[in-house]
Amino acid sequence: MNALSRQADRYVVIGNPIAHSMSPFIHADFAAQLGLPLQYERVLAPLNGFRQTVAALQAAGVKGANVTVPFKLDAFSIASELPNTLSTAAMFAQAVNTLKFNADGTVLADNTDGGGLCRDLARQLKTLGLRLDQCQVLMVGAGGAASGCVAAFQAAGIQHLTVLNRTVSKARELAERAEAIDLPAAGGALDTPPSHFEIPGAPVLIVNASSSSLKGDIPVLHADWYARAVLVYDMMYAAKPTPFIRSLHHQDLACSDGLGMLVFQAQLAFEVWTGQSPDALETLTKVRQALLAKAKQQ
Repeated sequence: MNALSRQADRYVVIGNPIAHSMSPFIHADFAAQLGLPLQYERVLAPLNGFRQTVAALQAAGVKGANVTVPFKLDAFSIASELPNTLSTAAMFAQAVNTLKFNADGTVLADNTDGGGLCRDLARQLKTLGLRLDQCQVLMVGAGGAASGCVAAFQAAGIQHLTVLNRTVSKARELAERAEAIDLPAAGGALDTPPSHFEIPGAPVLIVNASSSSLKGDIPVLHADWYARAVLVYDMMYAAKPTPFIRSLHHQDLACSDGLGMLVFQAQLAFEVWTGQSPDALETLTKVRQALLAKAKQQ
């Protein structure tokens, strides 16, 4: 029996809004690479109806779901109730972006955002002759996006995590939570110099996990951080460079947006669902081309 003659397993991405999601494109490409029959669609859930939406999808035989804004906390709430299994990453972030609905009625809940980021960082560091576990991370922002990456940083063995945020108390709170899972960390204000927190000699990765690029803002960091950085990464992505990346054009720095993170976190979700791993780099090239083509049409 070939792939086309087998019944396609159903998967979805749930959000509100959801029409812009590139997840169907990504997962269709993954499935095509591996010859898997897979149906993937967008689901617009009412803002107060996530739980009912998930129950209806389970009843309809859907095998799994990606969860995006604004429902990641709702997904965690559902997954915290038995009989469900929460991954370490989801437990730390207290947010879920991947659900697997098992035949026995249990649900596996994961947060693949941080793992996706680490995979993208690792492949870019490789071109610089570096490994993630040799580096330290300066993370800008202390909200949900930042929290979703800490457990993955710990698992990847980074040397140290510095969290800088406009609200210093939030930065310190996240740093304390990181230390509680044995990741050396410290938190402070955006303009804190690296001399306060850095590990001497460890290359610095600057990761913008704040919403600044969505607002057109640029986080103002102490200049010495850039002098020590080997890579600057903005979790946001668009057809054109983000405001944060554009602000660094005059500096001789490797820079990246977060499109790779999007594709690699999807690869991790696909692995959770199917046990198979597609070529994320092949898909990333296609997604970038699709994003550019869509921008030209607008």
